[in-house]
Amino acid sequence: LSAGVLFKIPLVREFALGLGCVDAHRDVANRCLSQGFSLSVVPGGEREQLLAQRGNTEHLVLKTRQGFIRLALQHGVPLVPVYAFGEAQLFRQSTFLMGFRAWVQRRLGVALVMPYGPSGLPWQTFSTPVKIVVGSPVSMPRISEPSKIDLEEHHARYVRELSLLFERNKVSAGYPSSHLHIV
Repeated sequence: LSAGVLFKIPLVREFALGLGCVDAHRDVANRCLSQGFSLSVVPGGEREQLLAQRGNTEHLVLKTRQGFIRLALQHGVPLVPVYAFGEAQLFRQSTFLMGFRAWVQRRLGVALVMPYGPSGLPWQTFSTPVKIVVGSPVSMPRISEPSKIDLEEHHARYVRELSLLFERNKVSAGYPSSHLHIV
């Protein structure tokens, strides 16, 4: 699933579609799941992009994100936790105009990230290992109309599994002093 704004920009839309991306709108996700497709979901989206900073604390925007849980429950599909260690360590993120950039993100759904690497050069990455770890599927029962209690219960299960995946793998990934902060 990709930010809807990508599909409104000429050429970017064609590129995204060519890569197999679809709009992250709930109706599109429902249609894909109904047709038996698997989806890759980044619940933190644009807000998480703005919060990414080099350092020992990894911020995940997940605390109130339950839409993907609702979809999984409605379709009875498992959620597979995945974590990319080192992703936030590739760049520093400028805090220049952060208030304005956060406003744009909230209003337009676009993250105006301003990454920079060594010597302040944009788009040049720091030399840092990136390791992607994949957890075991978290099964979800099929509940056509999940209640608030259902959502909270299964959201907590997913967050717990993702947190355990992080803790089990941070040393072998090369980030022993990293901490996960769920926002």
